[in-house]
Amino acid sequence: MDRDIDEQLQDMLDKIYDILQLYPAAIYLRCFYRSEPPRILIREDSIQVLVKEKRVLDTEGYPYDLTARGYRELGKGTCRLAYEFLPGKSFEVEVEGTLMEKRLRPGDLLEEVRGLRASLGVYDLVPLLDMQWVRVREENGVVLRIMKLDPDINPPSYAHPGDAGLDIRSAEDVTLEPGGRAMVSTGFAMALPEGYAAFVQPRSGLAARNGISIVNTPGLIDCHYRGEVKVILVNLGGETFQVRRGDRIAQMVVQRVESARVEVVDELDETARGEGGFGSTGL
Repeated sequence: MDRDIDEQLQDMLDKIYDILQLYPAAIYLRCFYRSEPPRILIREDSIQVLVKEKRVLDTEGYPYDLTARGYRELGKGTCRLAYEFLPGKSFEVEVEGTLMEKRLRPGDLLEEVRGLRASLGVYDLVPLLDMQWVRVREENGVVLRIMKLDPDINPPSYAHPGDAGLDIRSAEDVTLEPGGRAMVSTGFAMALPEGYAAFVQPRSGLAARNGISIVNTPGLIDCHYRGEVKVILVNLGGETFQVRRGDRIAQMVVQRVESARVEVVDELDETARGEGGFGSTGL
């Protein structure tokens, strides 16, 4: 009997690894998933669970206490999940809840999968296609009004609740040769609240892997601008880079900014640094 379970667990792991070769996560679907939305996302380095109220998974086996198992809360809100319901057929659903996450060390995935299977029973595994937070529950959150100029391009969204930067996607295919740059459309315009500004910055993954950055980083967007947001990408790498429609190309941080009152004076107060410029404090 134990051998059968071990073989089943190995089959699960094999399928998870196959999915992770091509997709950002594998979704663990319970046997009654047609009547309940997916809530368990298995990633390469973590497992995330969207819970309603209770933080204990308990269906057919034994209680699986997420907090006791080392899961921590990332945030609350409404998440839009797109996944492959059947081969070649995608499905999209919005799920509200609290996102719990456990970071995985090498070798941890097997034990977590074992626990999930023992608690939830029969399962299926399907690929996650996309995940966006459409509403994040924050008492002091600022409202950002977005107008979609391209109906097929997703608007800016947070990859995880609590993230500082909203992911921005390309609305066009662009080829960037080494040393080349291009102004890339994003398919949206926005209205920032008075007293706020947006700062568009490179994505660290693209910068590290491909040398893709932004010419005027960070790009500043004032609250009164109503045109399409565009990103000036530059290829600092040594190979041609292809941007596809829908690719995440930058991140945008919305911040409150103060207006300065300029006052001309005859002299400035003295400081320890004085007129010391670049390099004046040493290496």
